[in-house]
Amino acid sequence: MKSITIKEKEIPYAFERREMPAHSNRKKEISSYDQLPVSLNADQVAAVLGISRAGAYNLMRSEGFPTLFIGKRMVVPKDRLLEWIHSNTAC
Repeated sequence: MKSITIKEKEIPYAFERREMPAHSNRKKEISSYDQLPVSLNADQVAAVLGISRAGAYNLMRSEGFPTLFIGKRMVVPKDRLLEWIHSNTAC
């Protein structure tokens, strides 16, 4: 713990700045379907579909999209998301 010296009296410094690794603020990139969590939040849905966060929220509130409401929280099961993508793609 660091300390401050004032008039030859050492006082412990209570609020140290923690050094965070540079990579800790970066979002984890997902390169395969297997890396997705069991349920996805709006940020993850946006990243998977390549849309904005606001677009993900609009999509998650739309009828027919496989959103699971848990209280005020909205999540999408990854297997249902894949089914939705396949059923809404003209193949």
